Amino acid sequence: MDVSRIEAVSPRHIEWRKLTANQIIKYENQGIDVPSQYLQWAKDFLNDVNSAQKDEITYEMANSVTETTDTSQAAEAPVTDDTQPPQEGQKTAAQQKREDMKNSGASLRTQASEFTKDSKEAADATTQSATTIDNTKKNSESEIQSLEDEMQELLSRAQTTKSDIKNEIDTINTGKSDQSTFAKIDKLQKQLEQYGIDGQTNIANTESDLNIYKSTLNNQTGIIFNADDFGNTTIDVGQELLASIGHNFFRFYDYFVGKRAIISGEDAIAISQETANLQVEATSINDSNISTANGYKAEVQDVTGVSSSDIPKNKNNSSEDSSSQKSDAANQTAGITETDKAASANLDQVLQAKIRKGEGVNT
Repeated sequence: MDVSRIEAVSPRHIEWRKLTANQIIKYENQGIDVPSQYLQWAKDFLNDVNSAQKDEITYEMANSVTETTDTSQAAEAPVTDDTQPPQEGQKTAAQQKREDMKNSGASLRTQASEFTKDSKEAADATTQSATTIDNTKKNSESEIQSLEDEMQELLSRAQTTKSDIKNEIDTINTGKSDQSTFAKIDKLQKQLEQYGIDGQTNIANTESDLNIYKSTLNNQTGIIFNADDFGNTTIDVGQELLASIGHNFFRFYDYFVGKRAIISGEDAIAISQETANLQVEATSINDSNISTANGYKAEVQDVTGVSSSDIPKNKNNSSEDSSSQKSDAANQTAGITETDKAASANLDQVLQAKIRKGEGVNT
């Protein structure tokens, strides 16, 4: 039907059943009062069928085969962030939904349309998941880079302080020390200890963040699986719908619905696979960063003498309070006992014990 001149056409004289969706919409855009059933069908059809498809299906063709199209009882697609793959022997979310739709009497056309929508939603959620994974990977890389920079500077300062302590001890051994020597050594020891506390605290904080990133990455597994799950089921439904057409060439609408279901399912599966690969890569990088952070614990302990297990009792105290408490505790210990304990250790430990007691190095 020619719709190029519709100004003087009465809606009662239009054969609406013979029009395609685009023709109906053109009438509606020109101000013609289109019967609601035809207008709604046209809008649904254009939303349901890819706009690139040829507009050759009329209302009459699309409704030539009567099928159940009520989706009010169809289960919603469980596309949520906390979706997890099913345990062995359990149905997947898509499998369960299709079984429910079959039991409710939904037609293949209805199933295909519903699962096409589900696949698109699952694909969109997975695309967002991919963004989350990529951002998490970048945060992990930034976190470990920051720690490495901090450790490089801190360990360098700690090594310098440790060397200064040894130099001061050498002045004692060569008889070149004075009254300020012991005060210098005590100050350097406290500084070295604080480097250890700061280093172990920074490492612990970084490990905490990296473990959060690990949890975030793991939480994407359900979303990724969901897209693959609904994608595969959507393809199955679309193929079944196409197979049901047989040689009935009037079921053009079913052909388009089935084809679109297959395309939608394939898209969801492709996005799922791409995101799964990104997740594996990001997880590997984050695990490597956790290992790197953990390795710094031994380095800090080797240089400063402060282990990671020493941090809980010091991390909430200020630097000054922490040093003061350790000094007080040392003074409260029986002097002879501390010296005796250090006697079997190296010269540095013996001298440190004597300094805390206020003894001379030759006593």
